[in-house]
Amino acid sequence: MTKNHHAVVTLASLTLAGCLRYPHASGHLVRTATIAACLADLVGLDAAHCERIRLVTPVHDVGKLAIPDAVLLKPGKLLAEERQVIERHPEIGANILAGSAHALMRLASQVAHHHHERFDGTGYPCGLAGNDIPLAARIVAVADAFDAMTEARCYRPCMSDDDALSIVSAGSGTHYDPDVTNVFLANIAQVLHSRKSAQALLGAGSEMAVVARFYGLSRGALRRIPRQAMRQAMA
Repeated sequence: MTKNHHAVVTLASLTLAGCLRYPHASGHLVRTATIAACLADLVGLDAAHCERIRLVTPVHDVGKLAIPDAVLLKPGKLLAEERQVIERHPEIGANILAGSAHALMRLASQVAHHHHERFDGTGYPCGLAGNDIPLAARIVAVADAFDAMTEARCYRPCMSDDDALSIVSAGSGTHYDPDVTNVFLANIAQVLHSRKSAQALLGAGSEMAVVARFYGLSRGALRRIPRQAMRQAMA
């Protein structure tokens, strides 16, 4: 097994764990990854960089594996102390993904760590601002927010695409990188086409089948992988 294949299998195993964390999680993870890769291309990144962003994006929320159900699945507004618990997931995710010398795993850790930073510096967990936030995390932040808003959650119904786009637009320069946001809004037809392709992939069957197809692996490869990383994440 090559180092790159090992990294992909590790990402796939953690993505599968994330897909099983709450109902319909696989849809959000796969759509966000596909949208992020599309947006990375539109921003002007080369094909190899776009593919790396596609591969790592599904684990951006892997830290939620360690968030208690009472908080993660609460069907109402979070209390201040519950908000503090949920806001730990970027650091937890970064730690789960840390420790590898492989560039793909380092990028995954970076995206998990910083996808909730805000362009104006008021985000979490590090309060980074502007271009100090890694570009991949700035791209994933837009893709993640748009897909999350247009998906029904246990604590709210889904928004329309138009309403979600209005919120993304209003957050340009404060919540989101204005350059990334402008590209996203100017090319929304391509973004929505990428989302449609992700939806087609989600028809592959079980979560294992979807994750295997997304990463170009056999289901057997996912069944054979060591479970230590998932056990550590769930601890």
